[in-house]
Amino acid sequence: MLSRLRKGRWFSIGTGSILILASWLTDSFLDAVVFSEGSFVQQLLHPEAQELTYRLQTILFLLIFMTCAWRKSRSEQEATSALEDTVAKLALEKSRTEAILASVPDAVTVQDRDFRILYQNPPARQFKGEHLGQPCYSAYHDRDTVCPGCVVNECFLDGLPHRQESTHVIDGQTRHIETAAAPLMDATGAVTAAIELVRDVTERKTKEIMQKQHSAAIEASIDGIALLNPDGEYLYLNKAHAAIYGYPSQQELIGRTWKKLYTDEERQRLEPLIYGAFQKGDGWRGQATGLKKDGSLFPQEISLSRLEDGGIICVVRDTSERQESEEAIRKLNGSLRQQTLELQATNRELEAFSYSLSHDLRTPLTTVYGAGQALADIYRDQLDETGQCLLNAIHTGCENMEEFIEAMLVLFRVTRTELSCEEVDLGRMADDIIAELRLYDVGRSLKWQNAAGMTAWCDPHLARVLLQNLLGNAWKYTSRNEHTCIEFGQRMRDGVREFFVRDNGIGFEMSEADKIFKPFQRLRPSSDYPGTGVGLATVFRIVDRHGGEVRAEGEVGKGACFYFTLPGQQHHI
Repeated sequence: MLSRLRKGRWFSIGTGSILILASWLTDSFLDAVVFSEGSFVQQLLHPEAQELTYRLQTILFLLIFMTCAWRKSRSEQEATSALEDTVAKLALEKSRTEAILASVPDAVTVQDRDFRILYQNPPARQFKGEHLGQPCYSAYHDRDTVCPGCVVNECFLDGLPHRQESTHVIDGQTRHIETAAAPLMDATGAVTAAIELVRDVTERKTKEIMQKQHSAAIEASIDGIALLNPDGEYLYLNKAHAAIYGYPSQQELIGRTWKKLYTDEERQRLEPLIYGAFQKGDGWRGQATGLKKDGSLFPQEISLSRLEDGGIICVVRDTSERQESEEAIRKLNGSLRQQTLELQATNRELEAFSYSLSHDLRTPLTTVYGAGQALADIYRDQLDETGQCLLNAIHTGCENMEEFIEAMLVLFRVTRTELSCEEVDLGRMADDIIAELRLYDVGRSLKWQNAAGMTAWCDPHLARVLLQNLLGNAWKYTSRNEHTCIEFGQRMRDGVREFFVRDNGIGFEMSEADKIFKPFQRLRPSSDYPGTGVGLATVFRIVDRHGGEVRAEGEVGKGACFYFTLPGQQHHI
């Protein structure tokens, strides 16, 4: 610009000099030729005073005119040069702005007051193609009007920046989108356009959600968790950490040192252990005694980890309840050991009782039975009717006693026998038992129903005793029916398979259902239906030893049904 002004100045000086010389020559020519006031040379070199005055006035006017012209020309040149410089600066600024916007990884558009797209950076063009000159709502959202909640529209309304987040399903995936807009104003402050930025913040939102979940998990922890700076001052702690030390608010410990929570003696013990481990690059874990806000002491377990910046993560657990539980367990173990010794003594007594049943009691019983039989054989003809009745009573009593002893031995063996489980076909076993029962009453009318494929994982010997008692009961209590119906089947109840034995016998009152599984409990006199009262108790013991359950349903005069479950049977359906 400076060189251009210099050139213009020398051009003006040259032009003015030429005009002054031409004016002098013209006046000299006119005075000499036209007005005949002397020769041309005389007028050129030695004009008269009056003529010289006129010529000097003319030269003065020319100088004034040329000066004004030069100044105007210089002003125009300065204005033109300034305009060119401004245009160049604007072009440079535009190229810089476009370069900056092009380097932004987010989609950026510039829109005028009619929402027409004036500019798109490369990510915006890649997003949905180039749409310069088209309304934003039409190009991006296939709408005929402005989108509800449009941040650009909000900018046009109040002239302020706006931002919002929204969730969209794109290609089958949920994405979180952040949209921000800022107004562009002219020199008068009027909003002429707006710049809009669209950013995918799914990753950030996912991290925020995960951080919230982690924070919630830390807050929900029953252990005290805290973050301390390298000086051992609290930066963060969860509610449990404050509560463990008896502080109702976490803020009471923020900025304070951990040393406040221990006695001087305990702190002197802990510091060498903790910082010695940290110097080796290890964490530290151990037992300590904490100091609560109220001054009380409590046992605790501490786990410490050192961060790269020197900070400390601390996890504290109050072990008061655990120590109390351990003490209770120790006492319970002592009690269990004593009970075990007592149980062993009881088992020895039971074994002795079993031996007495099988040997000591049977010996005198055999003697009585043998004496009664000899009495009957030798003196039968000499005994009257009363004697015969007494002799029969002795015989019957011995047989009942023998049955009772045998039932007690079976119950004892059921309780003491070690289980040896295998896959057992209960249906086939039930058929065999019914066949044996029919041998004692071949003429009875029997309807026997047995479902196929009934197997269970159980002890085969105890399973036979179980079915013998249940089917034997059904056979006994239907003996007075004209037509006997006995069914052995299975069904599902609450997702568990139950086996059942159903009959149409005499039944029982449901109010008495709890009694029938207890030893020596009979709902009918033995004179009506012979038995020892131990059979269903044996059933209960067998099912219980297998980890199953047994129950009974019945109605007087309409029969009974006994249900039982066996462990492991769900795996073999």
